[in-house]
Amino acid sequence: MADLDLRLFRYFVVLAEERHFARAAERLQITPPTLTHQIKALESRLGVRLCNRKTSTRLQLTEAGRRFLDQARQVLRQAEEAELAAQQAARGEIGSIEIGYMMSVATSGLLQKYLGAFRRANPAIDVNLRRMPTIGQVRAIVEGTLDIGFARPPSNYPPELAGFRVFTQPLVVAVPGDHPLARRKRIAPSDLKDEPFITTALEVDFGFGEFTESVTKLAGFSPTVVKRATDAYGLLTYVACGFGVGVIGRSMSKLAIPNVVYRDLAVASPPQSPVAFFHRRNEAAPATIAFIKAMNRYRVEA
Repeated sequence: MADLDLRLFRYFVVLAEERHFARAAERLQITPPTLTHQIKALESRLGVRLCNRKTSTRLQLTEAGRRFLDQARQVLRQAEEAELAAQQAARGEIGSIEIGYMMSVATSGLLQKYLGAFRRANPAIDVNLRRMPTIGQVRAIVEGTLDIGFARPPSNYPPELAGFRVFTQPLVVAVPGDHPLARRKRIAPSDLKDEPFITTALEVDFGFGEFTESVTKLAGFSPTVVKRATDAYGLLTYVACGFGVGVIGRSMSKLAIPNVVYRDLAVASPPQSPVAFFHRRNEAAPATIAFIKAMNRYRVEA
């Protein structure tokens, strides 16, 4: 049955529903002799009789015909579903997207905002989230294991990638709750001159700028880095344990870690922490293209 024309399935199903060759032929917009010939060809291919033509009133299906009718309807439904799925996939209405993000993107509410609107408009697209550092996201998108990234923008995108900024937030200082600086509402960069700093690992931040330096250069000194953490949780854990202070985006202050307090910088224009949305430059997957188009509404100037 694998090489049967779907048209023969449809001819038989309509005939079985109408139980009359002339009416079925009219519904199919073919002539009765053509329908008769096609049904005989189907029976010949199957090696069974599907209907009894000797009755003068309604056409009667044989037992083989009744059994075949159920399967023929199922085949036609599957064919219609396959056609619809292919068309929806081509339009970007179904499919899957692998999205990478940094912790600050989640704590800022950006993912909830971006994905909430997209999923309401595209409920059939499966979205999977993976928390990764910036460098890991860039590598994964280039290699094809990730489709979209939300992370700190590079000074220059790799040739395979394109992107734009979608969010920016001021930097704040994380200090141990029992530190004298914790008693202040705001902290001047010069007050941090003699403080040990916790920052992220070089392999995490390589090529994407350092928050710490953007603050300390306001007071004209180089930071003394005593620990490097693999992620924001690690940085804040070191701060909580009294190893030093750290500089993070304001949204990260939503992480309630014991013995860590967050203070704004006492400057008129505090350094900013930007977030970029980036993707493969020549993306071909319709679902991912649909998400890229949706994200353009959130573009902000660098």
